[in-house]
Amino acid sequence: MKKIKVTIAQSWNELTTWQLKTIAALFHRDLTPRLFDAYIFYAIMDVRWWQFYKRYKVQVIIRNVGMTELKKHYSWLYKDNNLTKFIPQLMSKNGILFSPMARLINLTIDEFAHTEDLFLGFNKTKKIEYLRYLAAVLYRENDSNGKRIPFEKNELDARALALSKIDNKTLFAIGLTYQGCRNYMYPKFPHVFPQREVDPEAPAPVAPSGSNLGKLVLALSGAKFGTHNETKSTNLYIFMSEFEEQLKAEKQKPKPRTAHA
Repeated sequence: MKKIKVTIAQSWNELTTWQLKTIAALFHRDLTPRLFDAYIFYAIMDVRWWQFYKRYKVQVIIRNVGMTELKKHYSWLYKDNNLTKFIPQLMSKNGILFSPMARLINLTIDEFAHTEDLFLGFNKTKKIEYLRYLAAVLYRENDSNGKRIPFEKNELDARALALSKIDNKTLFAIGLTYQGCRNYMYPKFPHVFPQREVDPEAPAPVAPSGSNLGKLVLALSGAKFGTHNETKSTNLYIFMSEFEEQLKAEKQKPKPRTAHA
């Protein structure tokens, strides 16, 4: 067989926007493992439906090399999702909206409290509208200085409505990227997000419908970060770092001795 040289992405963050949307949507289709693998390879090879000769070459590669061997070259896609770069822009009825920075590093704790509730809601119900609202929180206009405009909860319904034309593939890609950002962030704050041991014989846990982060923000208001409004506008990572240290210090406190008669 004549050698065919191909170049493919080596990580989640190297995927093009089209590839990301296509692959994200595949995770939400009812496909056999064989079809799923084949469609993933077409996406990795950046094959569009009208590129018939390119599609033929990919079929030749699959037939001669075999999918098991091919998957070794992009095994990262079948492992943990460490995708942290969002689709850069969305077009809404109100104009261009810009994504948060990679790894959510410029999100406030108030925004994160809302996005967590929306992401958990989607995981529990699989209703696409949760992802539309998630996008409405994450994607915002920049002001004249290029700074992200503040999040306002009372605008959320209107902002989600302005994204009504955004297709499902894009929303799935946003949800997948958000999941990757969570995967990046959670190990950094092990006391805030402790890993629970899974008992294989126990019943499957019920998916949570909310994060209770809003209550946490309220509980910590009036202390280090100031008033409730000041605390809500605190950077996500700064807030979590402080809360992590509080929990760590609390855990390290010596336990009171029990008095014996």
